[in-house]
Amino acid sequence: MGKINSCLKAVFISFNILFSAVGLMLIYGLVKSAGMEMETVDATSVIWVWVFAICMLGISMLGTHAARTENKSCLKVFAGFMGIGMIVMLIFGIAVAVLKNPTIEKLQSDEFAKEIMKSGHAKELLETLQEHLQCCGWTGVEDWGTPIPDSCRCPSSYGKLETAECKSRPEGFTGPSDIYSKSCSHALMYYVELGFKISLGIFFGFFVIAVIGLIIAINMIHQISHHSSIGQTAFALRAY
Repeated sequence: MGKINSCLKAVFISFNILFSAVGLMLIYGLVKSAGMEMETVDATSVIWVWVFAICMLGISMLGTHAARTENKSCLKVFAGFMGIGMIVMLIFGIAVAVLKNPTIEKLQSDEFAKEIMKSGHAKELLETLQEHLQCCGWTGVEDWGTPIPDSCRCPSSYGKLETAECKSRPEGFTGPSDIYSKSCSHALMYYVELGFKISLGIFFGFFVIAVIGLIIAINMIHQISHHSSIGQTAFALRAY
């Protein structure tokens, strides 16, 4: 008979196998994407994903081995990793929650719009956004001054279907006669807020998982210790 409750062990091993599979899938995806040209992807972000995937795979394999062999030392190491992971995920989650509103306010500010208009590359990206998100200017058409770029043009057929999305060119400006009425910062805020919500879900989700893993690991360590103490007592009584 094992030292750890069989149901608890089965659940623990199943979850660790699941996270091992996720880690392997992340590593496979990173290896496959390494041969692709992704100029917009930050190299530092890729490195952090590699670290995360390797850590997930390594810790999950450690947990599976510790539970299968009922190794108390390995379980203690696993519990230590869960404790560290719990603290790290909590810190990141709180940081994202605190930075959410200030970041959104900064992105919607006139100062940020002025920074965009000073950079040629940023202006090119803004024009691309205008075509895809059907918007004009970062905070409004006034960001461009005159002339208004053609990417702000609101097609007449589109305007007839949804006139609220189009407006006439302001007086004193040159360029398309009909332009998109909404600003790009307004159009983009949905995706920014969605990104924050997903990040919060990931960080606090892994925080909860780390707490559960830590509790189960401590419980199994206690069961092994309890079983060992009973065995030592029985051996002492037989010797007596």
